[in-house]
Amino acid sequence: MDLEDFRSQLEEEHTWRQDELRFFSNQCSNIESEQQQEQFRRAQVLLLYSHFEGFCKFALSLYVNAINQAGVRCVDACPTLIANSISDVFGTLRNGEKKAKEFKRELPDDSKLHRFALEVEFIERTADIMQRPLEIPDNAIDLESNLKPVVLRKNLFRLGLPYAEFKKYEGQIHKLLEFRNKIAHGETKLGIDRKTYDELSRSAFSIITEVTQLVTKAFGEKHFLADEKKPA
Repeated sequence: MDLEDFRSQLEEEHTWRQDELRFFSNQCSNIESEQQQEQFRRAQVLLLYSHFEGFCKFALSLYVNAINQAGVRCVDACPTLIANSISDVFGTLRNGEKKAKEFKRELPDDSKLHRFALEVEFIERTADIMQRPLEIPDNAIDLESNLKPVVLRKNLFRLGLPYAEFKKYEGQIHKLLEFRNKIAHGETKLGIDRKTYDELSRSAFSIITEVTQLVTKAFGEKHFLADEKKPA
């Protein structure tokens, strides 16, 4: 996947989501009663949040897929992504079960000695492990139950992306999530006025724009590589 294709997929995803939300906003404006418009916007808030969360997941997944297709070896990648790629190796060390293909020796039955023997074999085979193709598993992205600010930051951190930049959006994400949850869980029957909806919409798309720019820059400038391997 080249940068042009990467940008094209992001733009296509952004466009169809924005078009759908615009369609429902136009339908809302055709409703004569302001009270009914406010009730209609309740449903729009749910849709807005779905598109916000859906786009963020798409963008992060696209970044992961692009990296996996890049043919990079672990030895040439940044530490955060190496940790993702060899998570099966770390799982073997933590749990003492031979889940990683690199661990081949017969191990002692003694649990402490068993774990120590795995650690020794890991050290011996580190060079081989680092020659693996960089392949980030699907579970590296986890939006949990809701895309809270801390959840967004955790996902960015796992992918080696600058997570601190999104701290400025915490209030906006919390506000959108609060409205969405109160409506979805039946905690409020109040309608949503146009000003409130427009503010929520602007907030959601400002974050979507920021995520788009972040992953595009990271892929274009090959932030997934180790510092010494990045292009000058």
